[in-house]
Amino acid sequence: MHSTIRKELQKVYWIFFLLSFIAVPISQAQVISGDTLSVELDEIQVEATHSSITVGEAPMSLTYMIRNSADLASKPSATMDELTYTMPGIFISNRENYALGERLTIRGLGWRTQFGVRGTQVILDGMPLTVADGQTIMNMIDPAAVKRIELLRGPAGTFWGNSSGGVLYLSTEPQPDAPTLQYRGYGGSFSTVKQELELNSSIGRTRIYGYGTYFETNGYRDHSAARLYRGSLGLERPVSDNGNFSVRVAYTGMPKAQHPGSLTKEDSQDIPQNATPSFVENKAGKTIDQAMIGTSYIHQFSSGILDISAHGTYRDVQNPLTFGVINLERYAGGVRSTYQFNELPFDLQVGGELKIQDDDRLETNNVNGEPGNEISLEQQEQVTNQALFSRISIPISDQFSVSAGARADWLMYKTPNSLDNEAEGSRDFFSFNPSFGLLYDLANSSIFANFSTSFESPTTTELVNRPTGGSGFNQSIEPEKTLSLETGIRGRNNSFSYDFAVYGMKVEDILVPIELENGPVYFQNEGQTNHYGIEIGLAYNTTANIDFRLMLNYLQAKFDGGNYDGNDLPGVAPFRAGAAVDFTPGNHQFSLDSEWISSYYADSENSAENSAYALLHFRWTVRVPQLFEEGTIRPFIAVNNLFNTRYNSSVFVNAFGNRYFEPGSSRNFRAGLQLSLF
Repeated sequence: MHSTIRKELQKVYWIFFLLSFIAVPISQAQVISGDTLSVELDEIQVEATHSSITVGEAPMSLTYMIRNSADLASKPSATMDELTYTMPGIFISNRENYALGERLTIRGLGWRTQFGVRGTQVILDGMPLTVADGQTIMNMIDPAAVKRIELLRGPAGTFWGNSSGGVLYLSTEPQPDAPTLQYRGYGGSFSTVKQELELNSSIGRTRIYGYGTYFETNGYRDHSAARLYRGSLGLERPVSDNGNFSVRVAYTGMPKAQHPGSLTKEDSQDIPQNATPSFVENKAGKTIDQAMIGTSYIHQFSSGILDISAHGTYRDVQNPLTFGVINLERYAGGVRSTYQFNELPFDLQVGGELKIQDDDRLETNNVNGEPGNEISLEQQEQVTNQALFSRISIPISDQFSVSAGARADWLMYKTPNSLDNEAEGSRDFFSFNPSFGLLYDLANSSIFANFSTSFESPTTTELVNRPTGGSGFNQSIEPEKTLSLETGIRGRNNSFSYDFAVYGMKVEDILVPIELENGPVYFQNEGQTNHYGIEIGLAYNTTANIDFRLMLNYLQAKFDGGNYDGNDLPGVAPFRAGAAVDFTPGNHQFSLDSEWISSYYADSENSAENSAYALLHFRWTVRVPQLFEEGTIRPFIAVNNLFNTRYNSSVFVNAFGNRYFEPGSSRNFRAGLQLSLF
């Protein structure tokens, strides 16, 4: 079976290469439809690599998207899946549950997550949301404020170290010519209300931009209400002729996020709005306060560019669950320094990074949703990640270049203070991650091949949770290690752009979650998995004001060895497709967005399957100019799940009692108004 699949993929591989060599000439300019925003493809720097790589020079799979003003107005996204379903490689499932957040996988990595994100890096406005142990919490992101998205679709351990099976880089920074002040508000189904205010201005040589938002919903399901406050403020200022300083602060408060739990297959079909009774009885949910600050200083020397950045995070969480209440207070941060040499006959970057994480964890019994007096776990958890890295790119000719990189990471986990003095309280990990890339430039398109690696250590939560209980860290689980080989072509021909990639990955020492009855989830290493896939992204901009985007994604991910040998990886859809059509007659814009997800398994035994589903969404907005001096108004309407399809938007992998399924919402709408002052 495996040999047959590999032979078929090899055929696709060689057909793909043949097509790449007869590809039509591609225009060098990339034009983003909408408000006359035009940028040169070769000059767009890929922020997700934290280096000087540009889109045209990147020997790797990547997706780059700039949202125009019409899209920003008509798509006030509440979750990140609304922005990414036409992007190859990434699969974000909206769990309809703000206490858990979205499920995010890139090429199947991150599938095991029970809450938040695992296995991939997420960066917001230059501040890593992924902390030292590899945990990523996406509550800080207001999707409606995201202006630019970059996605590295393959392992990126060379750039980011731990938990870098892919990189999602998000920017909320408005374009310099964006409105000075902008308000947007809307209401919708499930008593949803959203208010937003955005600022973009300059005072002398200092640029100021930011936003503040309020969001509240009762949720589609019972016991799924949420309330969030988000805010961000950024300052940029040149401090000399060659130096530039920037600082960014952000805050998210979530005083309410109810947790409805997951359902059996029958309940998800018959009573999808119901919550799990034990979750309601114990008032399961989550409250958080999180603040972040990030600073950066860039200085241009005659020999190169020095880039120094630092970031800090404070997070306070109370998480009542059926088996108890988890309280966590976290201080995390880091500093990173790189030097990019410019006067050499090749590109060379060297750097170092330090990340720290300090968690105070307290787990007690649950008394009506509040912490009780029975302490089951009380300990301090410290993580330190030290790293050195380097990358070089050598031009062999005007068209051909070779690049290589490597990064060494040392991770140290400690529990200096614990109720159990005999707890096994330390773990140390070391990882070396090389990469090697080839790029052939056809002047108007690029063919690439790339070998890359990454590793993913268990998080503190995964190390703490053990079947036997107790303090300290689990001594029996090890990090995952990923090896990847990919090749592809991307380019543009007048109004048509394309992106094709073929890849294969091997993940060793795969971490598998197992949920106990009315208890936490613990993990164990279980052999390896093999991932093979094809990714296609197409875009077409016509002269008739019609824009079209299409994504096709095929992924085969299977266990190789261990108890689940030959089984499909759960939580990962083998086939996905996404399409969007925008029609812009005059000042109006009409949009149809569609997505199709194939069936996929919900457990490692492959005994439960989430059914395939297709969704269609509609959006409309109109730009009303010159209603008053120096201002515009955009009313908008959005209807999601237009045909009222019954489906499960996500699964809780390997849940106890066959409660795998998390129902998606029925047909729902949003209507509102955006006011922009220039």
